[in-house]
Amino acid sequence: MTAPTAAGRLNGKIAMITGAAGAIGEVITRRFLDEGATVVISGRNDAKLQSFRAKLLAQEGVAEERVVAITMDGRDSAAVRVGVADVVRQLGRIDVLVNNAGGDGPHQPLVQIPLGTDALDDTSLTGAVASVLGIAWNFIRAVAPHMPPGGSVINVSTIFSRADYYGRISYVVPKAALNALSQTAARELGDLGVRVNLIYPGPIEGERIRGAFQAMDELKGQAAQTTADQFLNVMRLGRPDAEGRPVRSFPHASDVASTALFLASDDAAALSGESLEVTNGMDLPAESHTTFTARPGLRAVDGSNRVVLICAGDQLEDVMALTGVLRSCGADAVIGLRSREAIALLESSLAESRRFAGASFIPPIIVHLDPREPTTIDAALALMLENTGGPHGAIILPARAKAPAERVVTAPDEQANAFLNEEIAGTVAITARLAHHWQQVRIAPGAPSYQPRVIFMSNGDDRRGNVLADVARAGIEQLVRVWRHEAHLDHERSAPDELGQPLPPIWANQIIRYVNHEDDSLDFACAATAQLLLSNRQIEEINLYLPTNLAATTGSGRPSFGWAESLIGLHLGKVAMITGGSAGIGGQVGRLLALAGARVMLAARDKVKLDQIRNSIVGELLEVGYNDADARVQVFPDCDVAREADMAALVERTLATFGRVDYLLNNAGIAGEEEMVLDMPIKGWRHTLNANLISNYSLIRKLAPLMKQQGSGYILNVSSYFGGEKYAAISYPNRADYAVSKAGQRALSEALARFLGPEVQINALAPGPVEGDRLKGSGERPGLFMRRARLILENKRLNDIYGALIQARRDSDHSVADLLACLTSNKVAMLSEDEAAPPALRRMAASFVKDGDLGASSGVFLMNRSIAEKLLERLKTGGYLTETTKHASSEELVSIQPPEPFFARAQIEREARKVRDGVMGMLYLQRMPTEYDVAIATVYYLADRAVSGETFHPSGGLRYERTPVGGELFGQASTERMAQLVGSTVYLVGEYLDEHLEVLARAYLERHGAAQVVLITETEAGIANLSERLRDHADAGRIKCIAAGTDLEGAFDRAMATYGRPGPIVSTPFRPLPTAPLVGRVDSDWSTVLDEQGFADLCEQQLTHHFRVARKASLIDGAALAMVTPETTATSPTEQFALANFVKTTLHAFTATVGTESERTVHRILVNQVDLTRQARAEEPRSDAERNQELERFIQAVVLTTAPLPPTEDSRYSGRINRGSAITV
Repeated sequence: MTAPTAAGRLNGKIAMITGAAGAIGEVITRRFLDEGATVVISGRNDAKLQSFRAKLLAQEGVAEERVVAITMDGRDSAAVRVGVADVVRQLGRIDVLVNNAGGDGPHQPLVQIPLGTDALDDTSLTGAVASVLGIAWNFIRAVAPHMPPGGSVINVSTIFSRADYYGRISYVVPKAALNALSQTAARELGDLGVRVNLIYPGPIEGERIRGAFQAMDELKGQAAQTTADQFLNVMRLGRPDAEGRPVRSFPHASDVASTALFLASDDAAALSGESLEVTNGMDLPAESHTTFTARPGLRAVDGSNRVVLICAGDQLEDVMALTGVLRSCGADAVIGLRSREAIALLESSLAESRRFAGASFIPPIIVHLDPREPTTIDAALALMLENTGGPHGAIILPARAKAPAERVVTAPDEQANAFLNEEIAGTVAITARLAHHWQQVRIAPGAPSYQPRVIFMSNGDDRRGNVLADVARAGIEQLVRVWRHEAHLDHERSAPDELGQPLPPIWANQIIRYVNHEDDSLDFACAATAQLLLSNRQIEEINLYLPTNLAATTGSGRPSFGWAESLIGLHLGKVAMITGGSAGIGGQVGRLLALAGARVMLAARDKVKLDQIRNSIVGELLEVGYNDADARVQVFPDCDVAREADMAALVERTLATFGRVDYLLNNAGIAGEEEMVLDMPIKGWRHTLNANLISNYSLIRKLAPLMKQQGSGYILNVSSYFGGEKYAAISYPNRADYAVSKAGQRALSEALARFLGPEVQINALAPGPVEGDRLKGSGERPGLFMRRARLILENKRLNDIYGALIQARRDSDHSVADLLACLTSNKVAMLSEDEAAPPALRRMAASFVKDGDLGASSGVFLMNRSIAEKLLERLKTGGYLTETTKHASSEELVSIQPPEPFFARAQIEREARKVRDGVMGMLYLQRMPTEYDVAIATVYYLADRAVSGETFHPSGGLRYERTPVGGELFGQASTERMAQLVGSTVYLVGEYLDEHLEVLARAYLERHGAAQVVLITETEAGIANLSERLRDHADAGRIKCIAAGTDLEGAFDRAMATYGRPGPIVSTPFRPLPTAPLVGRVDSDWSTVLDEQGFADLCEQQLTHHFRVARKASLIDGAALAMVTPETTATSPTEQFALANFVKTTLHAFTATVGTESERTVHRILVNQVDLTRQARAEEPRSDAERNQELERFIQAVVLTTAPLPPTEDSRYSGRINRGSAITV
């Protein structure tokens, strides 16, 4: 060598070179000496080190002081610090550090790597990590404080840290980690003026690399020269050979030395954080990566029969989030934690989850996985295989939720060693045992196979630069790269054996979370992990980065996997108009339809609530990523569906805003009066029908023409399970108006389906009690069960008092007006001790004393003002109190107000529990659906294009006792029952069914010995017509007539006052069904179609009419009521037939309810229904003979249902048979 010149590029610099005696290290050392540097060489073996120093001095001809040898083991950080301190004492500083030292590690594929735990054992994984990455890191930390500005750190890596390098994971993984560590060190030391750069040597020409490639070929079972050719083929540069021809060849050690010289010199003063490849241009990417640009979709991800092992440290929140997403996709998870402490914390957390979720919560299996004890990993995998058949995939998280150090240059020894052993060696150890496990698994013939999949998922942003997270990221990337390569080659060489087929080669990726600091990055990463593990999707790039801004990149501000994902776009382009949309089911349906892509108009009375829910929905739409979110949801406040003008304005506003309506959801409604029929005011009944039923037809009538014209539409009437089912009615005591309105909504859907099709679908939704604010109550308004409980208690008290009065009247000659005087004190004790009071009243008072609650006044007082007012109204309705018979005592009753509470809260709650328990006992699923449950089902129903005229029941499997609609006539009344008709007074109410009324009057008078028939018609013309038909009996004085006009109740009162109280009462409608069509002509002319007022009149004539009669009849001792629905014939138009079925279906909800209520009153009247329309038009009579047969069956049905039931026969059993039925004739 020639002596350095004054112009030596490193003249005056002090360079420490680790691994200086190695193939590359020796060339670098000689080149640095040649360029004027003083070199410090280090090594573990003092004798070898001194021998090398002597060799350099002899061959380079330099002064002894220019070659300093320091014996130390670079894997020992304390020894390194001592050695560096010695150098600084001798030389004063260190200008250049070349990190070239590092062992090869074991030459074994992943499944065979000896793991070990000794950092000083070069033949183990742990020793290799300490040697390759640990030495360089130790020297950086020790030397950096002694480097002046302008200093240079040069880390010598290998291009194999970015390549498929079979059998060398223990070498290339820590080298890859060194690559990232160099970048971090460059950032940290830059402020001190110290440069950090990296060299990627390629395969260095020489016997050593040739031998290594030959050994690798043998390890892979490939032909000689295969590996060498693979690397030569990716080189861009051909270099001149001895004859000057460009050929692809391996670079030389001198190429690396020249690069190191450049980086050490001032020529590279502007370079830091750079990576120079000395590879003859090998074309290998710096990183295999991509960034998610869309939120992961789980709609088609099915993890059934898959079990995933989650390997973690102490990231319990992440673990449970991953478990939840995996389970939502049908897979299950086994959680493996590295420490017993983490296991204890997780078990405690799961115990709390089980306590809140109940018996349905199944906690995941937890196992202990300690990379320092590989046997724990093998035992856990064996346990999983035996008990679950898995794992079929794995998720590997870092060893710790919090990185052990914030900076690499100043990291304490303990933290640096923890990172090396836990995050690098520990992660490889877990991976190695997983690889070994899957390599041993065999799939039996005929059994389904699977491809093992692994996701390495980083921690989230640590807000401290994520310096060590990025170092681990680089190491894991290379681990995945080589694992994929090894697994593929090993699978190609594998073959089936006597146990079955080997598994396909594994596929792995790494998800990088720490680049995103948003709150929902974990949800995003969990969904992406589930998608990659449980689907066939394979992403070639290894590193999968979350975008730094999820909303901006994906166009969606929130996760949409699970139920939300299945909705997105489901109703795109549709417009929905929803009444009652401010809360409850309507609000939830509006929300989910909007999320599904529909534009929504929400109508309700409460503007504040409407604005609140709209703002909430718009916020969700913005997060999901919909354009024009603010315009997609509009509200129409102050909308009362009981007001026709509001309905018209709502339709006008919706069409003006959106231009069309695809979905009409008639959801708005009211609870109704919540009274027994005999206490229900007519005004309240009409209001309920108007709000819940007539409003539905109003909106249908307004929108159906537009839907038919646009070629599609969907109408959904939100009814109730208590509105019954097709061909079955449900009794709903104290809620007759509600039950009828809901049955009407259902029946309307069934009736109109054939007319609105094929363009328009119409169905009904009939949930049962729904868990939500309306059920639980909110603010001042109690929930449904509490309201019903109070009503039950009040009605029981009212029925007891009323029943005792009627019984006292039966037992004596006193009028009810006189008997009221016994109640004026309103004192329970006083009445029970009053010897002059009738026994029935005294027994009643005694029972109140016995059942009284000390916390309420109901044990002291007979009634509160509400009960007193209802009692008096009931007595007036029943004709027991009139203006002439009213007693002064009746005024006194309503003036006394006992102290509150009249019923103790405990009493009400006990009754509410009974109601709730009764409902729960009838739920097959043992839980009530939530508003969301009903709404999500509704949104899917709306996507079904093949159903119309049906009713959906998202009720939790609710099954009440039901009464079939349209039962056939059965049997005849007993002789004893028929005998009681002799001498009776019969009330026949009606007008247009004149033939039926005539034959019925004749039957009662001529066959069954009735004394008289009172005909109550609407008009005088009706009286004239029927009187003429019954001229013989009219002349004999057996026919009495009253024209009611609009005062049906007054007509009853006049009849009872003049002709006495009735036995049989037959209620038929005054007017026939309308004949108007229900849909427009083909040319869209709807001018002749039944309009809103026409439908309201129909409800008044065919439903309210019977309610008014039943309300009176229910209070008459000895009465029996038959309600008759309108007649159709074989020649009736289809629309009339449909309306007749609508009426009889709707009315049966009323009949069943009144029948049940009747059993709870003292009068216990018989209440039944006789239908003159059959389910099928083909069954209608088509000849005079058949017509006469039908009239005879009609007579038999009415007589059967109105013949008095002797008290001895009126048991609970027979009462259920003889009340609430509907007979079709």
